[in-house]
Amino acid sequence: MWDKELKIAIQKKQIVTIYLIDGAVLQGIPDTCTDRLKMRSAYGPVWVPLEEIKHVSRLIRLDVKKNLLAHP
Repeated sequence: MWDKELKIAIQKKQIVTIYLIDGAVLQGIPDTCTDRLKMRSAYGPVWVPLEEIKHVSRLIRLDVKKNLLAHP
């Protein structure tokens, strides 16, 4: 199921947190996804084999102009 979230994050250039099978946690903006994920992190580019990914979380930013709950 995380592959769908990853594809959306790539399209929208959203920040993701990737949890790996070995317990490592990576955070950055995903660029491309073939047999491995290329991600831009604070430490530079990172390549992660897809079979090592356990879970993906996306950070969704809300645009202040589009926030319907904001008071005028």
